[in-house]
Amino acid sequence: MVVILEAVSGPVLGRRIEVRGGSIVRIGRTGKSDYPIAEDGYLSGLHFAVECDGMQCRIRDLGSSNGTFVNGSRVTEQVVQDGDSVVAGGSTFCIHVDVLPEITGVGLKRVATAPTPLATATKFTSDAPPQQTGYTPAETALLEALYGHGEEVFAVVDAARDSRIPTFLNAAGEPYTSLDTPGGVAAYVVALTAQARLMHVLIKDGWGRGWGFYGTSRAGLETVRAHFTSFVSLQTSSGAAMTFRFWDPRVLRAMVPAMPLEEADAFFGPCERIIVEAEKPAMALELSRSPGRPRQQTIVLA
Repeated sequence: MVVILEAVSGPVLGRRIEVRGGSIVRIGRTGKSDYPIAEDGYLSGLHFAVECDGMQCRIRDLGSSNGTFVNGSRVTEQVVQDGDSVVAGGSTFCIHVDVLPEITGVGLKRVATAPTPLATATKFTSDAPPQQTGYTPAETALLEALYGHGEEVFAVVDAARDSRIPTFLNAAGEPYTSLDTPGGVAAYVVALTAQARLMHVLIKDGWGRGWGFYGTSRAGLETVRAHFTSFVSLQTSSGAAMTFRFWDPRVLRAMVPAMPLEEADAFFGPCERIIVEAEKPAMALELSRSPGRPRQQTIVLA
């Protein structure tokens, strides 16, 4: 991911500031900043920062005197999208977001991907289960993203991430079953209603800690388990079996968006959507089928 701030007015008109995924660039008038713009006398010494985590871009004001504005509104911190405008000091910048920048100089063509919009979680539909109490606004937003489409929700969890997971499963009373894994790897699929006691534990204790992922399906638990069991075992060139821990959020975030259509259809199987924690727990990544390649949408949990 590359984010470019293009100056469309002000003393540095036409200048382009590039921020790559996983980096933070602080912009201001003086050498204290990572990218000084001495020509703009209305900027503070450290005015604002551009933070790019590889899936989204965030503008953060650094206590400037004259403020930082996104699309005309003064902000302290704001996620921005392609086409948004940022005003700081006497300069106006247009945001350009390239989710997968073109690789040049090596003879490789750019791989087309589905757009990655940012969204806030939708509200429950009238047919969806009512929300529980005891959740923060961000946790409630995650529940709304999971149950807002009226589909059954399940989770795939890995007991290797937390030794308490089997105890939680046994005590909660929700339907669950283990995946068939080589070497006895303890991974489970559990069906969840919005009122499930286990959901409270998974969200409160597990979100942001890589316990696994959520999926939605109109099929039953056994169908989902049988489908994902077929992806668990890999074989090396020497014939040795090994476990493919596809339920790891880091694996899903890297693997699914790059799948061609045929592979995505095979992997999703009976699942409509997969929802996994983003690199920052304040966000979720929703993956679903779309023509060409899987669609990915970043959901801001607010």
